[in-house]
Amino acid sequence: MCLTCMTVSSLELVIRRSCLLTSFSWGAVVVTFLLLLLSCFITAFIKATRMIDMDLIRARANAGSSQAKSFLRRLESRETLCRELMTASMLTAAVYFVWGALRSVPSVVSLFPCSDTGSRWIYVGLIAVHVLLFLIIGKIMPERVAGGKGGVFAVRFWRLMSMLLFIAKPIERLIHFTSTALMRLFRLQEVEAIALAPTEEEFLQMLEEGRDLGAIVEDNIELFANLFDFDDKIASDIMTHRTDIEALSVDADYEETLSFVNETGYTRFPIYRGSVDNIIGVLHVKDLLFTDGDSFSLEAIMRKAWFTPESRIISDLFHDMQQNHIQMTIVIDEYGGTAGLLTIEDLVEQIVGNIEDEYDEVEQEIVEIAPDTWLVAGSFSLDKLSKVTGVTFEDDEYDSVAGFLIELLDRIPEEDELPSVHYENLVFHILAVSDNRIVRVRVIRDSASDQGDSEGTE
Repeated sequence: MCLTCMTVSSLELVIRRSCLLTSFSWGAVVVTFLLLLLSCFITAFIKATRMIDMDLIRARANAGSSQAKSFLRRLESRETLCRELMTASMLTAAVYFVWGALRSVPSVVSLFPCSDTGSRWIYVGLIAVHVLLFLIIGKIMPERVAGGKGGVFAVRFWRLMSMLLFIAKPIERLIHFTSTALMRLFRLQEVEAIALAPTEEEFLQMLEEGRDLGAIVEDNIELFANLFDFDDKIASDIMTHRTDIEALSVDADYEETLSFVNETGYTRFPIYRGSVDNIIGVLHVKDLLFTDGDSFSLEAIMRKAWFTPESRIISDLFHDMQQNHIQMTIVIDEYGGTAGLLTIEDLVEQIVGNIEDEYDEVEQEIVEIAPDTWLVAGSFSLDKLSKVTGVTFEDDEYDSVAGFLIELLDRIPEEDELPSVHYENLVFHILAVSDNRIVRVRVIRDSASDQGDSEGTE
């Protein structure tokens, strides 16, 4: 209660003195208005600096703009520039509020009859208007308007701002020195710039916000997401499995080789001796142009095979294949056997999506044949199926639908056995099994069903 009484008494004292010692002054009002415009200008400049397009600034500097050149040099120490701008902004705000409380508001109050209660409420009301004007004109409006066209506003008015920063610079140095000394005194660690940088998730969230505003298209978001995932995948995640490899025996003659090339339609093939676990080279189709059937030998024309472990990070693999001009690599397992095959196209597709050319036989891995019903290839990714159906698959051991169903069944189904499997609100009907692999599955989502985590066969 005592603190409240003291506050009220102080306010009444300020009001009485304002009424007695202050008369209305247009000069006080004009100074307040100029301080408001100055705050608006600084806020707009700060926003424009955050939205700056460096390529645009460099282009203006190369075109001979002295302001662009000066601003570009100043941006080399962007952190110091930001501190000086914030100092200028805070100083302007402080002067605005102090001047308003001591001069402009009392000046306006003097226009009204000075009574104990009436003057008090007039003073409080004008202070509230004073604050609202600062928030709306000095902060919110310039934040919403400035920053367009690559921050051209900052370049255009850099000369004026540099004069204001000349005044703010010594104060900023004093504040910086004092804050550094206090941090050392209390043993506080400054947060490194890298810790303030946005994470992958935050960056993608910003892209999604840009998409919602119509500034970014969906394909670009997917491209960035693929780039982030590129460092998290290993060769075994994206390779063509050994069971799907089209390879040719080194003992094949000329006619067998030509027939194999025509049937597969590929331009490069692994060459093996004995079995696919013993790949000894790679054949390029164009090398067949310089041979004839009489002296034909695959071993003589094949090229050296390039091998990589299945645990290799694909971003590192991509770099090595680029550096060594390798188009195909054989993926080996921990025992030295063939695990699969990767091409440079497989790696590029992880970023830009599936690449089809005029010779590819397009076979969709998932097709929606009816509402909540899909035909899915056994090799289809579980993660992609999760995005389509909205069901989360908690198993991390398998990447494909076929592997997931084999785990649920706890066995590999026979070719003449076509079981069904339930998982949450999904029903998997296995339609085709070949060479101990689940080839095709029909997936049905039953929104009315609540299977929980139950699973089984029918």
